[in-house]
Amino acid sequence: MNATAVGGPIVVLHDHLDGGVRPQTVLDLAAEHGVEVPATDVDELAEWFTITPGMPFVEAFSRFDLVGAVLQTPEALARVAREAVEDLAADGVIHAELRFAPMLHTLQGMTPVGAIDAVDAGLADAAATTGLDALIIVCAMRDQPEDVSLQAIQSAIDSGCDRVVGVDLAGGEVGHPAENHAAAFSLAHRAGLSVTIHAGEMDGAHQVASALDTCAPDRIGHGWRIIDDCVIEDNRIAALGPTATALRASGAPLEICLTSNACLGMPVAEHPVRLLRDAGFRVTLNPDDRAITTTSARRELELAVEHHGFTRYDLAQSMERAALGAFLPDEERAALAARVRSGWDVVPARIVHLAERGEWEAARSTGSYLPGAFTADGFTHLSSLHQLLTPANRFYAGRTDLVALVIDTHFLGPALVWEPGTGTNEHFPHLYAALTPEAVLGEFEMMPGADGSFLLPPELVLAVGG
Repeated sequence: MNATAVGGPIVVLHDHLDGGVRPQTVLDLAAEHGVEVPATDVDELAEWFTITPGMPFVEAFSRFDLVGAVLQTPEALARVAREAVEDLAADGVIHAELRFAPMLHTLQGMTPVGAIDAVDAGLADAAATTGLDALIIVCAMRDQPEDVSLQAIQSAIDSGCDRVVGVDLAGGEVGHPAENHAAAFSLAHRAGLSVTIHAGEMDGAHQVASALDTCAPDRIGHGWRIIDDCVIEDNRIAALGPTATALRASGAPLEICLTSNACLGMPVAEHPVRLLRDAGFRVTLNPDDRAITTTSARRELELAVEHHGFTRYDLAQSMERAALGAFLPDEERAALAARVRSGWDVVPARIVHLAERGEWEAARSTGSYLPGAFTADGFTHLSSLHQLLTPANRFYAGRTDLVALVIDTHFLGPALVWEPGTGTNEHFPHLYAALTPEAVLGEFEMMPGADGSFLLPPELVLAVGG
């Protein structure tokens, strides 16, 4: 593994506090509170903690039961929150949103708000020493009644804690659709809290549909099972079903967790993360449960490189999209995205312009291409590959006269400037000069599907990957 390929600032959107507790800390807290443990040697306990592929669901989640048993005091929660930030900061994380379910920490008299306050205190301590000021996402649990979910969301509101920026629905999906908790997430929206929903992790695309239809999530946790609503041909997504279409159109980032999904049966090498990314879904990479699945934030990036051919630029854009999906005010989100772009400091060698076929063919004889929109905008719109479907589906849905031009950025020089796109903080390349034919490496038809939306032609993906 080339260290420079994954060397850059990391944004973590999906990380469970109770899934990342250090094994030594579990031993310390268990001894302090008289909790029985399956092993007293830290290495043996770490081995026991690790969820392995094929492990029965109930057995896998017993690991969380042990951690929960030792996290029933404010001091314990503050400690693990502090240590989580220390570990993330040491891994190069510059923004983290840690999630936990306060209702699970009330067995010895702590209130849900008290649990949030304890985590907040630990995060504050860690911010002072690491510079990483992590945020809190409060989880409700799918298998609990909706009145308990309402209590969880209300505790997020009542805490008055500035670090509480969002809420989540976690836990086993089978038999527990998101619609059962719609009232709780309606409350969250009314209170101004952002929403992410675990969906399409352990069950099919119908769980994603339930989340989208009833909880209006800003992000989807995992979501990889949306592939069940896609048609795969020649190792690419060739068509989207109704739920996949709605998910992509929503722009909700997917909080992909490769190692965690592997532990529950989807091998990393077979994960559809690349297919989803190339079809225009907004993919981010996350660790989920660092201790229980034995991974790290940076390790998840390494896996995307090793098994799915992610380039350094692919990783950079994933981190940028994570930054733009962070539960932050607009100005802070834009500043975080700028830090990501600066830290990764990488520009793709090949980018794409969507041209009207007639305009482009007329320009080839003159040796200078300036689309009609140049007069109004003062620049020509370009896209990196992962961005291309955004303008294609927003502005050109159903058009059959488009050609995608693959452009060598080395020919564009200082006339190429990366700036925010219309209505977004995501930066797109804009060309403040005419496009000359020698900069164009290839031309590919962009044809919409039956519903008028676009997918990337496989030959275009290959040409840009070069």
